[in-house]
Amino acid sequence: MSHLLVSISHTLNQVEKAKAAKKCEVCCLKNVRNPPTATKRCLDCKESMCEACSSDHLLHKLNRDHKLFPVDQFDSDDYVTELRARQNTLCDHNNKDPVEIFCPVCKKFICVGCMVLEHQGHNCLRINIAADKRKEKLKFHVKPIEKKSLLFDQFKTAAEDQKASVEEGRKTAKSQVKKQLELIIQLASQRADNLLKEIDTKLNAKLDTLNELIETATANQNRLDDVVDFSRKLINHGNDMDVLQMALVCEQSVESVQTIDIPTLPAAMTRLQLITKDMEECVTNINSCLGDVVPAASGRLVTSFKEELSKCPEEVISRLTTDANCDILISIFCKDKARNRINIYDNNFVLQDTIPNPRAAEKESFAGIAIDDDSHIVTRCQGSNEIIAFTKTGDQVRTFHSKSPHAVAVNSKGHYVVAGFNTLTVHHKDGKVLQTAPDPGGKYTKHIHCDVNDGAIVSDPASHHIRVYDSTLQLKYRYGTQGAGDGQVGRPCGTCCLDNGDIIVTDPGNYRLHLVSPDGEFKQILLSKEDGIRVPVDVVLNRFGQLVVGEERGGIKVFQL
Repeated sequence: MSHLLVSISHTLNQVEKAKAAKKCEVCCLKNVRNPPTATKRCLDCKESMCEACSSDHLLHKLNRDHKLFPVDQFDSDDYVTELRARQNTLCDHNNKDPVEIFCPVCKKFICVGCMVLEHQGHNCLRINIAADKRKEKLKFHVKPIEKKSLLFDQFKTAAEDQKASVEEGRKTAKSQVKKQLELIIQLASQRADNLLKEIDTKLNAKLDTLNELIETATANQNRLDDVVDFSRKLINHGNDMDVLQMALVCEQSVESVQTIDIPTLPAAMTRLQLITKDMEECVTNINSCLGDVVPAASGRLVTSFKEELSKCPEEVISRLTTDANCDILISIFCKDKARNRINIYDNNFVLQDTIPNPRAAEKESFAGIAIDDDSHIVTRCQGSNEIIAFTKTGDQVRTFHSKSPHAVAVNSKGHYVVAGFNTLTVHHKDGKVLQTAPDPGGKYTKHIHCDVNDGAIVSDPASHHIRVYDSTLQLKYRYGTQGAGDGQVGRPCGTCCLDNGDIIVTDPGNYRLHLVSPDGEFKQILLSKEDGIRVPVDVVLNRFGQLVVGEERGGIKVFQL
């Protein structure tokens, strides 16, 4: 390395010295007045010359093999290479004689004399031969690096292609969304105009009817007032003869108006009501019209709530679900099994009811939860090997045996799918076993969810992955390994599915939610610590398409994706 540094330093000094020689050095030696500018340099004589002197220089017999180099090329690589080739390096031993030999054992550049005296048996080589061999070896080492560099080029090309594709996709998708939006707005505006015209037509008809009734009532009232007025004047101001002469007429008039009826206001016409579609159906229809895109990396927090949990003994949220009314059902676990319970809140987080542990006296672990097709709340008692269904008011409607149940879900057929300690079992809701398959046991309690195709998604916190089964309970794939990278999870718990089959997986160990494709490929982090997520243990989509996240220490957060 010292030879290289010295050589490079010497070469740079020579380049700078050559640049400094602006005038022809030969003319200067001849004492020429106003010597001309140097145009070339003789690398052998190390002198800069003008055009005339450089031409004369090569005419001398001894100088004909000298190398002349143009001044304007002093900064070129060719000039530096030529200088490096002409350098004489002195022997590392005596520091007097030029080096000719390289010793591969001592890694020294030496002269022939020192080779004979100091480096016998070291397989010394002439420098050019040693350099050629090292060049071949260096080529061997550089070749895979060059190949790897090409792979980076290919990667960058592919990445740039993907960037272009992403930008084009962004442009196309936005254009499609805007066109769909314009169409929906146009249709909605037309529908609104029709509704407004319909309102005017119906209300104008009602007003016409009411105006006619008011006119009739006014005319009849005027007749009554006229009879009363005439009679009062006769009574108060008429003399005896007037009374006797006009009394009969007044009496006849009174009798004639007695038959006039007060109009009846038709109750059905007193108001007009706009009957709208169910909001969920509206949302579904609008979503369907606009189409689907991949959910954003994070969602918008709509609302949040904190379930007040005891710290001693410690209580945690273990399960979460919602029903058709968007009520939120929270399963709370405590080592003091008597405190295990399910709290039911409406969508404004007002507590509606609590289902206590039915096996508190036996100190059995009570948890759940799923909603069946009868809108009953399905739970499990692990120690007593029971699946228990309740009404929302806490009344038990059915109970049956299932071995070591960890968690329960309900598929589209209304069957109960139970994740046992080491089995998966499908029960009819009356308890009859329809199907069973093995599923590995672990240290922690499992979670289970049924996907859009009636497959089962089992979370295995101990093994840091989920297992996805098809509707026949055949294992399709596992997703996740322990860690914090893409596709890695820490103690996965609750899961849920989007309509397109994508799976949302809670990752409490890393404070985030994963979005996984139907075939088990990682797609993206859906929500993370930056979105306010803290130890998410369960997740569910409510009927409005919002994502409800339950956090271990009581946080309930609702996101619009």
